[in-house]
Amino acid sequence: MRTFDGQSSTTYAKTRPMYPAELYHWLSKQIASSSVVWDCACGTGQASLDLAAYFDRVEASDISESQISAATPHRKVHYQVSAAEKTPYPDNYFDAVCVAHALHWFDCEAFWEELRRVLKPNGVFVCWGYNWLQVGEAEDKVIADHVLPFLESYWPPQSYLLRNQYCDIEFPFEFIDVPDFELNCHWSATQTIDFMRTWSASQLRIQKEGDGFLQLATPKLREAWSQPNEKKSIRLPFFVKAGRLKT
Repeated sequence: MRTFDGQSSTTYAKTRPMYPAELYHWLSKQIASSSVVWDCACGTGQASLDLAAYFDRVEASDISESQISAATPHRKVHYQVSAAEKTPYPDNYFDAVCVAHALHWFDCEAFWEELRRVLKPNGVFVCWGYNWLQVGEAEDKVIADHVLPFLESYWPPQSYLLRNQYCDIEFPFEFIDVPDFELNCHWSATQTIDFMRTWSASQLRIQKEGDGFLQLATPKLREAWSQPNEKKSIRLPFFVKAGRLKT
């Protein structure tokens, strides 16, 4: 499981994108009751706050104390530090369980057992993620030429599960149809660099060798951007998998 320190959690909270609002509306229509949902590996609460608009109570957990400390408070969200694979929640407690951009960090076999325990009969499990960013031809070339080569040997194996949209994970449920959702952000060049700084490979390289590669890439990306302070539409290829547990 990936963990964070205080500084990286603060950066994460500021730079990670919010997910499509339509996703939460769709999820709320999949269950008979809208009482309790678990946002597992909630990070700093990107999904928790939006889930609170549709559910009576949101239990939000993360293994990282610094992530929970940086999470945004909400009267309907209860944050706590907990591993995904072993939690204090009661049996048959949740109408829905969500994992936003984090399933690849889990011990899935252990997590599935915990999911079977805490999810109500006919409850819904949904996970989602994104696996790249697309700005424009010039900007994408700078990232490909001046950022990615420095990260090639630093990507954890789990990142390849995400890149393959979790197709290599065996899910213990019957899949249900999910509409297509789009994840788009409006970022400046600086915001885009800050986002890339939060990548797991970037964090590992920075810990070992510093952030010189990003400092060198920044003026090149600003030049490609033309107007660095201008916010551009950035596409993050987005996928969702959902289902009900097999009985």
